[in-house]
Amino acid sequence: MSAALAHHLIVPFASASSPGCQQALQQLSLGNLPALLDRLQADPVWECDEYSYSTPHEHKLAEALAWPQELCLDGQMPWAAHTARLLGVASKLPMAWGLVTLCHWQIHADHVTMAHPAELALKPEEAHSLCESMQPWFAEEGLHLVELPVDKSGIVQWLAHGRMLENLRTASLDRVCGRNVESWMPTSTRASTSPTAARAAPLQRLQSEMQMLLYTHPVNERRLAHNELPVNSFWVSGAGILPTEVPVLPEAEDALQPHLLRQLVTPAQREDWQAWLTAWKWLDEAVFGPLLQRHKEGKVQRLRITLCSERRAMTWNAAPVSLLQKAGRALRPSRASTLLKAL
Repeated sequence: MSAALAHHLIVPFASASSPGCQQALQQLSLGNLPALLDRLQADPVWECDEYSYSTPHEHKLAEALAWPQELCLDGQMPWAAHTARLLGVASKLPMAWGLVTLCHWQIHADHVTMAHPAELALKPEEAHSLCESMQPWFAEEGLHLVELPVDKSGIVQWLAHGRMLENLRTASLDRVCGRNVESWMPTSTRASTSPTAARAAPLQRLQSEMQMLLYTHPVNERRLAHNELPVNSFWVSGAGILPTEVPVLPEAEDALQPHLLRQLVTPAQREDWQAWLTAWKWLDEAVFGPLLQRHKEGKVQRLRITLCSERRAMTWNAAPVSLLQKAGRALRPSRASTLLKAL
């Protein structure tokens, strides 16, 4: 990353409120990022409810993409349709898309939690076999699945399109990992007094059918024989329609192209704080170090950095800084732990 760094960099899970993260922050020593932020100008802190369906980094990414307000409602950001457009699989006609993630639900006495999808570590042939088996059931509900390559972490996600994905409020996968799924189930946005409609009944019915199908699926039988977690459900997120007149990337000449840096996400969700510290140090050295040097050399004129937690976002912008301001900042450098605790 070189010239691309002079864009809007968004860092999810830069901090978290959990005791483990707060303890890890005491060990975090960053040199480049605090020095870089000291050269920029801070915007007011942006906040939301930590139980909102959409995360702060999704709100900030939508803002960076210049999406209209009606596309930025909580739980109604059409990320799947955006991905379909980026990958060139969407038709010219606007339609509702959703992102389908294969997952393992852990059944407890009084609640159900979602294991992190990376823990499945699915092989491509396993994912394909599951897609072939599940597709007819999705088709009966008017949904068509589009397979996506299994990413290097083993997370399997597919795109789906169909009318069932209209008027749905769905929780971000980043909200649900490792948590009680009951708090985040999809709901209908249609005005209705029916509890069934409010809970997006057709999608829940499909989830129940897939749980029965997957219970005896050959892929899961092989996985269980090798002491691997079975796939026993799926999660839908990012559902909705992206109007064709909305570009997939900002088109204004002075627009900063957003770049989501997700290196901290999986370690934070899995509460692997040692890995989270390692990822932070990599970002500081590999991303913010070169960017700081370019800024000192006067080669970065347009820059925005946003750090996000589960409920806040803090943004810094490149702005002219007086010599007096620079001198004052040099005497009072920011500490990473103090900075991130504010998130």
